[in-house]
Amino acid sequence: MKSSELKVLIREIVREEVKMELRKYLKEYKTKKVKESIGVRRKPKKIVKKHYTKDTMLNNILNETANSDDWETLGGGTFNTSNMNDIISKNYNMDGGQLSDAQMISSMGVDPNSVPDHVTNAITKDYSGLMKTMNKKKGKL
Repeated sequence: MKSSELKVLIREIVREEVKMELRKYLKEYKTKKVKESIGVRRKPKKIVKKHYTKDTMLNNILNETANSDDWETLGGGTFNTSNMNDIISKNYNMDGGQLSDAQMISSMGVDPNSVPDHVTNAITKDYSGLMKTMNKKKGKL
């Protein structure tokens, strides 16, 4: 076998191998693109800049938050009136009454026995008197 014939054979084998590998990658690329195109298509949201505060940095952060969609689906879904019962029921037990102090603290993922008394008192305190006093000072009552 001459060296020129060997070169031709090697070229053909390399071409075939490259074609096979390219087909695999192109197939993966196409399926990836199809999966992405099947997903929910949203129109680009128009960015609206509002003036919330005098502080420019805080204002930019608030605008960024308001214009992003991430906050709308915290917890795995959009909160609306259809799931208000789930949200409100977290503060009540199955009997319809309000949660006890220990139940409320354990629902936050903490052992009720490890929480200091001053924290428990702050969480479970009735602040209605304080709110009335604050509203009187503001002239709302």
